[in-house]
Formats: sequence, structure tokens, C-alpha cells
Amino acid sequence: MRNQMRDYCAHYTANYLPLTANWIYRSVINQVDFQPVFLCRTKQNVNHFPLDNLYSLQDVPQFWRWWHVLCLYVLGYIPFFKQICRRFDIRVFHAHFGYQGAKSIGLSRSLRVPLICSFYGDDAFAKTHEHKYTKLFRKADRILVLGPYMKSRLIALGCPADKLRIHHLGIDVAQIKFVSRKIEQKRPVRFLIASSFLEKKGIDIAIRALGNLKSRFEFTLDIIGDGPLKSQLLEEISRAGIESRVTMHGYKSYPDVIALAATFDVFIQASRTTRDNRKEGTPMVIVDMMATGMAVISTDHSDIPEIVKDGVNGFLAKENDVVTLQNCIEKVFSDVSCVERLGLNARKWVEKEFNVKLQTERLEKLYREAIEQYR
Repeated sequence: MRNQMRDYCAHYTANYLPLTANWIYRSVINQVDFQPVFLCRTKQNVNHFPLDNLYSLQDVPQFWRWWHVLCLYVLGYIPFFKQICRRFDIRVFHAHFGYQGAKSIGLSRSLRVPLICSFYGDDAFAKTHEHKYTKLFRKADRILVLGPYMKSRLIALGCPADKLRIHHLGIDVAQIKFVSRKIEQKRPVRFLIASSFLEKKGIDIAIRALGNLKSRFEFTLDIIGDGPLKSQLLEEISRAGIESRVTMHGYKSYPDVIALAATFDVFIQASRTTRDNRKEGTPMVIVDMMATGMAVISTDHSDIPEIVKDGVNGFLAKENDVVTLQNCIEKVFSDVSCVERLGLNARKWVEKEFNVKLQTERLEKLYREAIEQYR
């Protein structure tokens, strides 16, 4: 039963919410001791992410909207957001993404409430954001990161170690059916990739690795997603000579992705660092696939080892390396029975460390600690 006398927590990110940010929504709606009030500059996908207390600057008449934005540069906060926070008497402010946390300092200080800021990936690693964080690291009360790699990165940028907390994101495990994978002899192994078509996703590496194995093993590859690199990836598939084995699905809704996942054997996520130092955090699609009981082949990139334990619930290759990724794929073909064991271990690990109910309890504990220690 939910606590009827809950305190209010304000959440902020500029755009509520891209379809790919469903993990933010899950964290917000599963809070028990704190009732969410979500603030944003613009909003989209509200039908996918319904929320009672959602307030957007987009709903303010255009003239006043520009006035509020001007106040951000003069006062350090948007008065409309302060009015909403005062109305609910919020006790803690949670900014999502580092660069949004930097913009939230003035508002949280004016409200005299602790500021929590979550980093998720590019916001921690892209060089274009580095200069934004000096003040945030001084003023924020807690900085949440996804794993030790990201933690080390923020320490190197100047964040005090005592403010940093590793906090895993969560998925609704109870809503995802576990399906034990058994690969019968003489049928193709079914591989799945699901991601935006971006350089850091390493999809081209996975295509090359599978192309190198096409003459030795039977397999199919399904790709869910879309993005700016689509034409390059289609060319890569053609060069690899695996067009007849590949099915492109385009973007799918989250429920559709989960439903499709049950029909595949192995998930591939070949993440890598881009030329301009863009990186992943802990890609939640890996967690989703593991929850379905799917074995994962991924890379030792960023904090992916926080999710995939090599040889336990999947296999890890070196990032941006076709040969070691190919070797990981070959392990599946050499012993197809391993897929069942890896998938079972994957589900157990997700239930322990990425269950949204447990992770939200841990998050709310961090909120309470910040409130108690706030001066």
C-alpha cells in the first residue's frame, strides 16, 4: 500500500520524455515514499508516459514563456517551476542528466532543498559537457552514477568522491515473462540487436563479426531500431554478404520489443567509444533482454560489466574489436546449451540488481539521507 502522506520530489529534464527514456519513467512512477512532480521545458509521448503532476513550460502562453526563460539567465531559475515546487512543498529536487543538473542549481538553492543529479552516459563522457559541471559538483548534494567506470570519470572531472553513489536503473521485472532458451540442433541460432543506429552502438562491428562466420554456421539476425547511420549499416550488411539472413524491423514500442525478444536466442550489443569520446552508461536494453532469459554478447565498454558478467550471464568482447566479438559468438555455436544457463543466470542477476521496485527503494533512501543531511 502506498504511503498516503508522502513527501513530494521534483524531477526535471528539459524534454519529457523520449521513448528511449522509459527507465526514467519507471523510476518515477514506482516511488512509494515520495510523490513525483515532474517539470520540463517541452513534453512528448505523454500517452506512453502518463503522469498526474506533469508541468511543462510549453503550457504557458508564449509571451510569458519567453519571460520565464529570460528569468533563468537573470535569477538562475524559471519562476514557473518555482511556483509549482512551492505549491507542492517539495522536499528534494532530482535532476536527470548532468547538464540538466547544472541548470537546476539555482532553483534547488532558491527552494532550499537538496539537489540530486543522475548521470546516464553521454552527459558524463562527451567532452562538450565537461565545462558545465564545476559548480554542479560543488552544489549538488548527491551525484548518482551507473557504475565504477562512470564514477571514476566524474572524480577525474573534479567531483568529490563522497558525493558520488552508484545507483543501478531498474526495470519492472514482474511484467517481463522469463522464457528459457533451448536451441535445438540443426536450426539457425537467432540473434537480435535493438538500438538506435548510432556510432557508439557498434552495430557495424556485430555485422562484420557475423559476416565472418556465415560460411561456417547457420544463423539469422534481426535488427530493431533506426537512426542516422541506417544507410551505412545497410551497406555493411551487403558487404558482409548476409542480406538474406537479416530482417530490419525499424523502431518498435517497448512492449513490442519485449514481446519480440522471447523469439530470439542471443542478444548482441557491441558498444564502443566514439571518435569524440561518446560512451554508453549501462544500456538498459541489455537489462530488458536479460530479464526475458536471453544470453547477451556485449563488450567491456564503460559500465556494461556492471550488467554482463563474462561467462556467467553472457560473454564480453573487447570494445571496437571484431575478432574478440567473433570469438564470443563462436562460443555459442560451439556449445549451444550454454544459452539456457546464461539466460537463467541473466534473469537472476536482473532480479537482484535491476529490479525497479528494489532500486526505487534504494533511491528513496538516498533522498531521505540527503534531506536529513541538508543544511
